[in-house]
Amino acid sequence: MNTPVEPPRPAAYDDTPLEAAPVAAGDGRFALLEGETLAQGLKRVLTGEIATAREALADPAIAPEEAVHRVRRRLKRARSIFFVVDEVSGANRENRTTQARDTARLLAGAREADVAAAEARRILARSEGSDVAAAGLLVERLENERAEAHRRLPPLAEVAARLRASEADARSLPDRFEAGRLLAEALVASYRRGRRDWRELGDGFSIETLHDWRKRVKQRRHLSALVPIETPVTSRAIQRDLGELGEILGEEHDLAMFQTRLETDERLLRPREGRDGIVELVARRRRKLAKKALELGEELYGSRTAAVGAALDELRELW
Repeated sequence: MNTPVEPPRPAAYDDTPLEAAPVAAGDGRFALLEGETLAQGLKRVLTGEIATAREALADPAIAPEEAVHRVRRRLKRARSIFFVVDEVSGANRENRTTQARDTARLLAGAREADVAAAEARRILARSEGSDVAAAGLLVERLENERAEAHRRLPPLAEVAARLRASEADARSLPDRFEAGRLLAEALVASYRRGRRDWRELGDGFSIETLHDWRKRVKQRRHLSALVPIETPVTSRAIQRDLGELGEILGEEHDLAMFQTRLETDERLLRPREGRDGIVELVARRRRKLAKKALELGEELYGSRTAAVGAALDELRELW
């Protein structure tokens, strides 16, 4: 009998910030424009991310569900930069990060339904014996949920208005500030939080700590991609490893939420329909992912925070 081929998770989106893509002959580091300071470069990337998100919503050639996905990706990266410039003056300083976060939340519903349906398809591909019928029911029900979620379009006009406001906030930032120091401090803070999460998870995975670690890993990757000089803690290789870890943690998080729902929502799958077998499949996959995440975390978060901070001393001198 042919072994079913498991559908892959979607290819990892290259979450190097939009305007930070390296020049063709470069070495993978963030390329500042000629005569551009780091402060100006960060402002350019931030406004570019938000403007491109807004343009995606207005482009009739982009399907609404794809536009929503693009906006959410852009806003995640924009929030990382707002985190860097938290103390920098500008419009709406107290609320600009919150505004970007709340805008993304308006778009969460359909995306969560997409994720659940995709996980169900992967479970079906891993299923054998009596679990196949249960997994088939799960796919059918979650595909119906997904279709219904996409019929309820999010408030795109409100999202567009909020994006315009966030873009104005970004453009109001000054062209000169201690960008290197702030970027270094943001990287250290992100690393410290991620290291704490990694160490806590060594004692047992909790959904809350897992979710926070995933966010810190993605944030650290976004910020590392904006460092225009060579450092041992923001190299292209480390960015790739952070991307891999982010994918592992993303799948583990999705499965953790999925397992919780399986165990508490009988509308999804009843015990007599084979729920226990599917829960065990999910739990087995989570154990495998947890092991991989902790091993990769050792490489990426095993150093003391002070050592990471010292490796960024040259970055602190940039404006």
